[in-house]
Amino acid sequence: MVNALIVVHDRAAGATVASWLDRHGSPASERFSAELDRRRSITIVSRDVAASIRGSTYFRGTAMVPELDAIAFGVDGWMALPGSADGAAGEFLVADWDRQRVRIRRDVFGSVALMHTHGPGFVAVSDSLLVLDDLRAAFGLRSTQHREALLARSVLNSHAGQQISPDTAVREIGWVPAGQGLEIRLGMRLAARLNGPPLAARIVDDAVDSTASLRGAAGFIAGATAALAGITGWRSELHLSGGYDSRIILAGALRGGAMDDIHVTASNTVPEHADDHRIAQLLAERWRFPLNESRPRDESVDLGMNPLTIWASSLLGIYDRLVPATSVRHHRRELTLTGLGAGVLKGGWGWTDLDGIFAGFDLDPARERALRRQIASGMRALGVDPRWSDASELQYAGYRNGLHGAGHIAMHMTGVRLLQQLSLAVVGHLRTDGLPARSRRHAARFAERDRGITDLLTLLHLDLALMPYEGGRAIDPDAAAHRLRELGGPLTDAEVRPIRVLGSPDDVPAGPAVLGDAIAARRGFDIELHAEAILAAAESALHAVADDAVREVSRDTIAHARWRLITKGMPPHYAGFSTPRALGLLLFAR
Repeated sequence: MVNALIVVHDRAAGATVASWLDRHGSPASERFSAELDRRRSITIVSRDVAASIRGSTYFRGTAMVPELDAIAFGVDGWMALPGSADGAAGEFLVADWDRQRVRIRRDVFGSVALMHTHGPGFVAVSDSLLVLDDLRAAFGLRSTQHREALLARSVLNSHAGQQISPDTAVREIGWVPAGQGLEIRLGMRLAARLNGPPLAARIVDDAVDSTASLRGAAGFIAGATAALAGITGWRSELHLSGGYDSRIILAGALRGGAMDDIHVTASNTVPEHADDHRIAQLLAERWRFPLNESRPRDESVDLGMNPLTIWASSLLGIYDRLVPATSVRHHRRELTLTGLGAGVLKGGWGWTDLDGIFAGFDLDPARERALRRQIASGMRALGVDPRWSDASELQYAGYRNGLHGAGHIAMHMTGVRLLQQLSLAVVGHLRTDGLPARSRRHAARFAERDRGITDLLTLLHLDLALMPYEGGRAIDPDAAAHRLRELGGPLTDAEVRPIRVLGSPDDVPAGPAVLGDAIAARRGFDIELHAEAILAAAESALHAVADDAVREVSRDTIAHARWRLITKGMPPHYAGFSTPRALGLLLFAR
């Protein structure tokens, strides 16, 4: 990436940081420094960094704040928010500082990675594992491979397909759990500590009116689609499937009167998409909107970087997908609307406790033990008891849900996921058994998985909700009408909230800093994006894996990647978990 590196340091450590930046060709336009007190300074590395700083605040990205009826783009949008944005969703990183402390936060669901490390005279924070590891090397500091984390993340499923706990692949680099930020105190010694409530403390509640929350969320979706579609010079594109989630966004656009300004697409490039596309066509014919209409020309931007160096300095070790596939960003002035983020409401891992997660797994004892311990650690870091009957979904909300929707942020940070609202997460985790939120939660019961999703659909647009879905699914008309009466009837015009767009997406710098790209190239990631080169690089790094068990598992991972890439002929960016895991071994071959 690196979207941001923030280092708080004394004079001696600052000289080491500056020399390291110079060696990697970090330009002045991507470097900012300010004195904090007589002994300490802050250095920030970020693309077009001046565009993201106002006074003693750095902000990069997009904040979605339903509580304030606002979506903020860039630092000026952030500064214009009329109240507290604690609990804001979106994809952003923000830092502010004074003479006592530096405070660093990101969106509440952790769509932006946030890691930290420290050494003599410095504390460093970044969204790039590779960059932090390389900074440690510049100080002559050891990076120890985290055996348990590596064994756990060797499992090839979505439970292990991204960050899963406060531990990273490097023992000396820690992950900040979703919901929280980091505060660096400027006392006699620099000290970093977590601050803010963990995610479960924000979600697990019983003093909530679920109907009011659902109506408020629906009103925000309808108002936000209209507000985003009205941004001058930008185009909103809705990716429509045959399922429930993206249809909520379509319902919001219809209810908010935004369809004339939204471009709707439905994929039909592989046989698996045929049913989705058929359903999308039905909806387009019924409501007379164009589907897959040719887009007007928009300026493309080529970052001129190897996609693999972009990946290595952004997602390596954090989210297991090998993206981007190109360094060219097409349609750069386009806001993409999808159903991503719905997992905060409906979940994704079966609504069970820690034991239930492992009920269907067939793993060797060493890897199962490591994965179990890591997931339990991840749950506790979020404020979750692993015995809770919704522990799996709180873990999903705190790790996979945010990262899965934000794989693009190395290229841009203007993504908006309208279903990723904290209020919807609260509704999804309300108990239906009448007991207090934390009383005997190991036996708690919750609403049917899709109920909140279908509630939003019926509130926004009953006729659209009753249309067919892919896979032969359908909503029963009588049941929907009854449920709509329970919810107080359709959303009224007064409930379609006028959403303010603060700042402009043009204000958000897009693309990685030179620093991460240069580090990734020096560390061996500047290779061709094809199977043979990727597999050869992975094989060359096996010797650097310190633990025998991890090395053998890594050998199996490379074999699995070879099967997908060579035997099955899959493109690297669609080749599943094993390909990025295999290539990521280069992290250790420094």
